[in-house]
Amino acid sequence: MSELKVSEHVVTLKRGNAKSLSSTYVQAMRGRKLADAGAVRIGTGEAQLLAVEAGQVFLAPVTVGGQIFDVVVDTGSSDPWLVTPDFSCYNPSTGEPEAQADCYFGTPYDPSLSANYQRIPNENFNITYADGETLNGDMAYDTFSLGGITVPRQKFGIVDYVAWYGDGYSSGLIGFAYGTLTSAYQGNDPSQDRRGGTLIYNPLFVNMYNQSLIAPIFALAIDRDPNNGGLLALGGIPDIPHSPNWTSTPIQSVGFFIGTTTPAYEFYTIESDGFAYSASQSTQFNVLGTNNPLKVPISDPETVIVDSGTSLVYAPADVAKGVALAFNPPGYFDKDTNAWYVDCAAVPPVFGVSVEKKIFYVNALDMIIPSSRDLCISGIQSNNGGLTILGDVWMKNVLSVFDIGASMLRFAAREFYPMDYPSVPVAT
Repeated sequence: MSELKVSEHVVTLKRGNAKSLSSTYVQAMRGRKLADAGAVRIGTGEAQLLAVEAGQVFLAPVTVGGQIFDVVVDTGSSDPWLVTPDFSCYNPSTGEPEAQADCYFGTPYDPSLSANYQRIPNENFNITYADGETLNGDMAYDTFSLGGITVPRQKFGIVDYVAWYGDGYSSGLIGFAYGTLTSAYQGNDPSQDRRGGTLIYNPLFVNMYNQSLIAPIFALAIDRDPNNGGLLALGGIPDIPHSPNWTSTPIQSVGFFIGTTTPAYEFYTIESDGFAYSASQSTQFNVLGTNNPLKVPISDPETVIVDSGTSLVYAPADVAKGVALAFNPPGYFDKDTNAWYVDCAAVPPVFGVSVEKKIFYVNALDMIIPSSRDLCISGIQSNNGGLTILGDVWMKNVLSVFDIGASMLRFAAREFYPMDYPSVPVAT
């Protein structure tokens, strides 16, 4: 495995309040089984992250063609893309044209201001989300700089057709998933694009390590502090308090490239031993599967996706129900919104995710999510029989290392924050 070195470049992070960004690829597909997920397209350095409160969307500053933008950092997608000044805005629900301001983008990317911009002929950028959002445009090259690391000829999407729920800050997105999820197509007419016809290319992070600019590692430390967003470390890990004990688990491939024995990867998918949850703060869990009557068994093993672009944890229905009912007072299910609601002042249960026989617990502060002025939802919701996703509710409690070189994910428990109600044990 790759050596974990602390990054020398630390940037103070901040949080901004705005309208939440739309679902990422993984969120849009969470109602589908993993096998069908791909059918819907959806040195060292540290970059500043800006957390958009309502949707837990994390933004980082990137320089493209000499212009500086805030972009969404997303481990559930792969493309880098930016919106252009002359984009057309459409309502994702109705398809009706709207004013540009209604798409809520930040500063657009202007190709005319870049000395290195180069449009790629006979290629188009095309993403359609399951919730009706669509992005179309051209493919191009330009110089990208993120976290003090510069890639001179990065391929990316230039978006001029937008049906999008923006956040008011971001001008686009940088995906950190594998190149098999990129969304470039042959030709200039997006209406002629066909499923499975994507032109795979190297995302920004892949180019960084392919060009030996950094080690093939990035790390995420998402912060729950309302004054902070978190840290994205490129080529190493951030210098933050965490357990010295690391748990490593293989990233699961989705098959092999045609005619080769090379594994093909899409999302950051791992095998979990199951979920541990109980209303009692003193519960001991049995992660080894032995018949120990003094310990509570965990749920069945699950294939899970680790995704920073998803706010909540989406678990099997029985787990989401069990967790909600273990709140004090118990939560309730609302059929209209298809969500588990809890009292905003409730005492959360113990909840954790077991990886390689080690439970990583979620801080009680992360278990209750405000959904309106007087209502709160459980941080653990049903996946409706589809993908199981470990989103920010869980990721705030671990230092997540994406070791691409070794095809492993590595986790260390982070320091446990104080709270007003009985504390939950932390994995060490």
